[in-house]
Amino acid sequence: MVRKILKGIALFLVLDIVIILIYGFVQYPKAKGEQHFIAERIVNAPKDKVWKTISDVGNYHKVTAPNIDHVEIVEGEGLGMKRVCSAPDGSSWEETCTFWKPGEAYKFEVNTQREDYPFPLKSLSGIWKVDSIAPNKTKLSMDFAYEFNNPFLSGYFLSMGSKQAEEDTEFLLDNWQRLAENNNN
Repeated sequence: MVRKILKGIALFLVLDIVIILIYGFVQYPKAKGEQHFIAERIVNAPKDKVWKTISDVGNYHKVTAPNIDHVEIVEGEGLGMKRVCSAPDGSSWEETCTFWKPGEAYKFEVNTQREDYPFPLKSLSGIWKVDSIAPNKTKLSMDFAYEFNNPFLSGYFLSMGSKQAEEDTEFLLDNWQRLAENNNN
């Protein structure tokens, strides 16, 4: 009886692995090379107020979705700034600001080479940008560039993670929009 249960569990695990591999093979073209996840939002506030809201990078965790629990700036400000972001599960990663143009845009690159980096990514960076489209209307855009360590298995993660990334980004954009439009400074 125990032998049959163990065989059943082993067969179930083998089938799961085969399904994941097949799915990864089908999704492989989508996951090969650098990918981009882009999100935009029109905010009914002047560009300077939107910039002030999104450039508060030390408090990013206060407006993001549940995947970032804490942010600590460990060095500098603006260009060259380093920060550590932590997730609720205790994992963390380091980011460095590689572009900072006040009132316009900034870019962070994640140190994916760190030994304890928790995600299957070869590279990850994000650009946050504000553009004035009218005196009280600003386009806020984010462009996350990423590449998986193993594109074959990453097809599976790409499909599963896209929905979560969209939800998290919408949550962040909603919060930033609310803060910028209600900011009376």
